[in-house]
Amino acid sequence: MTEFTDVLFSIADGHGHITLNRPEALNALTLPMIDAIAAQLSAWERRVDIKAIVITGGGGKAFCAGGDVKALHAAKARGDLQHLEDFYRREYTLNYRLATYPKPIIAVMDGITMGGGAGIALNCSHPIVTHKTLFAMPECRIGFFPDVGAALFLNKCSRAVAMALGLTGLSLRGPGVIKVGLADRFIGSGRVNEIRLDNLDALALPVETAGIEQILPQIETVFGLAGVDEIVTALAARRDSWGTETLKLMADHSPTSLKVTFAHLTRSRGQSLSSILAADFRIAQHFVAGSDFFEGVRAHLIDRDGAPKWQPDTLAAVTDDRVEAFFGQAPGIRDWSPPN
Repeated sequence: MTEFTDVLFSIADGHGHITLNRPEALNALTLPMIDAIAAQLSAWERRVDIKAIVITGGGGKAFCAGGDVKALHAAKARGDLQHLEDFYRREYTLNYRLATYPKPIIAVMDGITMGGGAGIALNCSHPIVTHKTLFAMPECRIGFFPDVGAALFLNKCSRAVAMALGLTGLSLRGPGVIKVGLADRFIGSGRVNEIRLDNLDALALPVETAGIEQILPQIETVFGLAGVDEIVTALAARRDSWGTETLKLMADHSPTSLKVTFAHLTRSRGQSLSSILAADFRIAQHFVAGSDFFEGVRAHLIDRDGAPKWQPDTLAAVTDDRVEAFFGQAPGIRDWSPPN
């Protein structure tokens, strides 16, 4: 039997170490990885000699680029709808487990940290950024939405910044992640192997200029507006490079994803993680039952023609009733609920 090496586990100096180890796939999460992490967390919770957990990504390029959406696309193609349900149910349970774990969990975002990878890191008690951090929630680009509890952690930012991150997929380096309020410690990439719970403050560096400061006023003005249509209109009216580039970015995204994301971030502000993950699950099941998610994955990650055919393909065609349907229970699928 082949040894499972996509996640590695070790113990040193009272810390349990979890290493995501699919560097050829930028450590993208699969269901076996999710299950292995969940099982190890349960085992370590009972051990009094383990005081904290440290999660890192192997390979030097990524913490975790997200869920393995190409594998999900393949599951849909072969008609394995149960896999799609199981993946999101167990992924969200892991997100909840990380957020409520009774021991500190340090997540070291040393490299690409996107989508489901952000769901791992930013649901932990101690998310750490480095010089190599590249954070984004780019789900609207592939016809999905920022899930994994993102409607909780993005809403730690101002409303406008949360919307900008969720709707555009704007990427941030380590200092930018701290600047918008998503992490509180910046550590040099060369010292990642030294990280322990008792030396985080000693290793922390002053936050350098983040870069995002230059566009925060524009973000607050535009992305604080009342809806996606208003945001798009305001971007078109700006006639500056930032407005033009941001509008072009959003024009490539699924119109349904944009409007569902806006509604989800709006409704979730002030809600609990369990409520948000329950909504995430409903929304995810509606997306996997539709066409946009798999069309986005095809266009951007499989065929790479960059020309997704969204259904519908305009914001005007995404009615309020269509958006509302994503928040209802998916037919024939049991709702997600937190573990006992």
